[in-house]
Amino acid sequence: MEPETRRRGPRRGSARAANIVLNRVFAAASPGIRYRLWDGTEGTVGRPDDSFTIVISDPDTFRRAFSATTTKPLAEAFVEKRIDVEGDLFACLRVGHQVEPATLRWRDKLAIWRHLRKVSR
Repeated sequence: MEPETRRRGPRRGSARAANIVLNRVFAAASPGIRYRLWDGTEGTVGRPDDSFTIVISDPDTFRRAFSATTTKPLAEAFVEKRIDVEGDLFACLRVGHQVEPATLRWRDKLAIWRHLRKVSR
């Protein structure tokens, strides 16, 4: 079953690739997350409690934030307002703390790398 993704307008490969990356990264998070991408695509990972939505402003920010081995690019993008959180920031941080120490399997890392390359430039 493919994760939920909604889009106003035609569906693009870039948004689908981003959805796959987010599902690999946040698969174990509880509650899940709700997100909105630069092209208006909205989706969820897991079962979000609707307390927050992560908003990513552009594909370059997405690639930098999710290709890094640390959370530093994600934090920098938030400070620079290229990534925003609508709603409860502390609930978002609690979810982030769940996935930060997670160790991804090599298959997950390879899939993330492969799909990050498909996020449009």
